Amino acid sequence: MQAIAYMNAMQEPHPGDPAVDSAFVKGAADQLRASVVAIDKGGAEAKLKLGGGVETIAGGRRIDLMLAQGCDQDMPKRALQRAGLSLETMFIHGVLLVKCNDSRAQCLQSTRDGDDVLCTTAPRHR
Repeated sequence: MQAIAYMNAMQEPHPGDPAVDSAFVKGAADQLRASVVAIDKGGAEAKLKLGGGVETIAGGRRIDLMLAQGCDQDMPKRALQRAGLSLETMFIHGVLLVKCNDSRAQCLQSTRDGDDVLCTTAPRHR
């Protein structure tokens, strides 16, 4: 229960957090699609099914990266770097959380603090 509460708190805006820049978030999601496909360790068929799945959640406060296989504590940062983005840039534009999810796990990376990563066993159900 504490992990669930913490996951929810990670994406809640604090007073003074920047507003979401919707145009930036849309562009970042587009940039991340190719990065996710390249980093995904799943088979070709599984990758094709997900189609470089990137979703914006909570009005752009969270970006979800859907993988067939390969979600680990470093994956959100690697995907951002490969797309030419950083945690700091995401935060400046109002994104508070980047989450990867695959068939076995999910990892949530805070953009406020680069060392704040929470991974749990939570397979994607789609």
